[in-house]
Amino acid sequence: MTTLIVLLLFMAGTTWVLYKCTRELLTSLRSVFFGQRAEGRCVRSYGTEGSDGFTRMHYVYGFTTADGRAVEFEEPTMLMREGKKVTVRYRADDPERTATITGPRTLSPVIGSAFGVLLSGAFFLLSAVLLWLYVVKVWPKQ
Repeated sequence: MTTLIVLLLFMAGTTWVLYKCTRELLTSLRSVFFGQRAEGRCVRSYGTEGSDGFTRMHYVYGFTTADGRAVEFEEPTMLMREGKKVTVRYRADDPERTATITGPRTLSPVIGSAFGVLLSGAFFLLSAVLLWLYVVKVWPKQ
C-alpha cells in the first residue's frame, strides 16, 4: 500500500510539472508566432548564490510596447551582456507576462521550455508505466 501511495504522489508531481512546462511553452510559442515585435536590450544582469554554492545569473530585458509602455522582464538566457540589443516578441494584451526574446544569436527560452516539456513528459510516462505495472502485477496478489 505504501508503494501505491508513493507512485500516486510521483504521478501527481510529474503531472503538475508537465502542466506548468507545457503552459510556459505554449505561452512562449504564442508570443513568438502571433505576438508583436519590438526592439529591446539587456538592461541589467545580476547573480544570486544558491545553497549549493553556485552563482546563477539573471538577465533583465527592457523594451517599449507599440502603445508606448516601458516593460521590463526577466528571462533565462546564456551569456548576455548588458546593453546588447535583442528582438522581443510579446502579446499586446499582456506584455509583462508574455514577452520573450528571439533571434539567431540568442538561445531562445522556447528551446528551454521545450526541453522542460520533453523531460517532464518522460518522467510522467515513467510514472504512468510504473503505476500501471504495480496495479496489474502486484495489486491482484494482495
